[in-house]
Amino acid sequence: MKFCRKCRSVLTEGEDGWVCDGCGWELERASDEPTEPSQEASGRSSRGSGTALESLPTTDSGSIRKAKALEWLHGLEPPTDEELRRSVTAKPKGFTGSTFASDVSNVRVTGDAEFVEAFAGLLEPLLDLEGERTRLELNLQRTEDRDSGEFTDNYALYLSVAER
Repeated sequence: MKFCRKCRSVLTEGEDGWVCDGCGWELERASDEPTEPSQEASGRSSRGSGTALESLPTTDSGSIRKAKALEWLHGLEPPTDEELRRSVTAKPKGFTGSTFASDVSNVRVTGDAEFVEAFAGLLEPLLDLEGERTRLELNLQRTEDRDSGEFTDNYALYLSVAER
């Protein structure tokens, strides 16, 4: 996977060169090559992009203490729609296996209908990522009680972006 030098989004190879999925920047074949993940990190990965999140101290198990996490949350500014879209790392075409330990961006929201619907409204800018180069993987379903097998009044929303 290659990343844009300007916004760190995934680049897609086209007939005339590389095109950024995030900002639309085009890189002609004759000019500089795009960055490889091993050379320069995506702005969304754990490879040292310089985010406030990466500077938080962790326990031996990798957890961030609640007080520090709350302090971090209170210090965040809401992203613009463009910043949110640009921060997404799409699942590479042909990817198999778990995305949990990868830098692929996933959203999982569970709860009652009111909460899931309210939270889902925050994700509207991501709908613009459905296009020729990437697609939305969306799963919205009622949850099932494991013991009885009956549907509950709760819902689960899973959202990610995948390369076409």
